[in-house]
Amino acid sequence: MYWELKRRAPSGVPVYQQAPLQDDVWEALDGDKDDFLVYDRCGRLTFHIVLPYSFLHYPYVEAAIRATYHKNICNCSQQAAVFSKTNKQTNKQTSEQTKNTVIHPLHNTNT
Repeated sequence: MYWELKRRAPSGVPVYQQAPLQDDVWEALDGDKDDFLVYDRCGRLTFHIVLPYSFLHYPYVEAAIRATYHKNICNCSQQAAVFSKTNKQTNKQTSEQTKNTVIHPLHNTNT
């Protein structure tokens, strides 16, 4: 099954297989030997496909890989990282401005 998936995987998409003497990866990942676990760029599990849906003649494995790769399910793009960084800077500037703003204690803000 590994070689079939490797053959069908687009270039640049890694396909892994457990080494014979390696600790049981399926137990660590809460899966079984014929399951497909698809992770996004951030390392988050996006799909866990179990038998009988993991047979490669069904479209589920390919669809899960394509959805994870093309649809950016967890929103972990570089744009999201830049947006997050910008938000942190904006929040920092806003809190600094708030600290420096003096409000007179007798000023009525309810008018």
